[in-house]
This record gives sequence, structure tokens and C-alpha cells, in this order.
Amino acid sequence: MQARTKKTLALLLVALVVVVAGVAATVWKLVDSAEPTLPTITAYARGKTVTVDPAQHCNLYLEDCVENPIGQLDVPAGYPLQLSLPNEIADAPWRILTVYGDTQTGQTYIDGAMFEAGARRTLTVESSPELQLLGVEIQLPSAVVDEAGEPIAHAVWAVKTF
Repeated sequence: MQARTKKTLALLLVALVVVVAGVAATVWKLVDSAEPTLPTITAYARGKTVTVDPAQHCNLYLEDCVENPIGQLDVPAGYPLQLSLPNEIADAPWRILTVYGDTQTGQTYIDGAMFEAGARRTLTVESSPELQLLGVEIQLPSAVVDEAGEPIAHAVWAVKTF
């Protein structure tokens, strides 16, 4: 190769490195300054899927709260609701509350369970023809406790199912 060709290739290589570095710096700056997004859950029933934003999301000390509408997914009596949780929920201790309605008497029942960090990433909530699933809440506990010493939720994802 001639000296002139080597110099031209070296200059092109340097120019290419400068362009790539500039693009990388621009992308990094855009990503770094982007607003963080809140985690969402995915709810599925009878062939339909919805993505649910948190109905309420605060920091661990119940400050800087954001509110969104409650999610909606029709789940007829006797059909299950399947939930998929992102790492931000599944990798922390979390609680589920389920609300059922007796289709004969109209009486409502609340059930719940607490899960350790990493224990579950998906969950199927069953119902029966006699007990219609009315809704669910996924909750993340905060650093603030109520009078009974129970942690108050700092984040709540709610799905209305009727």
C-alpha cells in the first residue's frame, strides 16, 4: 500500500471513530435525561390483555405521589385473571388484595396474600360462578406504618374486573 493510501485510510478511520463517539454521546445524553417510567403490570383474561399503570405511586416515605386511573378488564364469573409482574414489583415484598362478590347475595369478600421478594412473577387469580372476581390490587409496602404497625402501600396497581 502506498503512503498516501495509508494516510487517507487512517484519516477516515479517525473520522469514523469521532462520528461514532459523537452519536454514542448523544444517545447516552438523551437516555440519561429521559423521564423515568413507572412500572406496569399486565393483566390477561379470556383472550384480552391490558397494561395497567400504578393507580398510585409514591416514594417510600409517601411523598412525590403520582395517580392514574384504575385499570379495567372484564372477567366473567368462573374465569381466571392472570397477572404478570415486572421486576420492580416481583423483586420486592408485595401484597395482593382480591375482592369477590357473591352472585346470589351480593355480599362482598376481601382476601389477600403477602409474597416475599422474588417469590412470584406471575399469578393466577381464580373465581367461580358463585364468587365473581370484582377486582384486585397489587401493593408495595412503604417505610411508613399505620397505628397497628402495618406498612402503608407506597404503590398500588388496581384492576377492576366486572
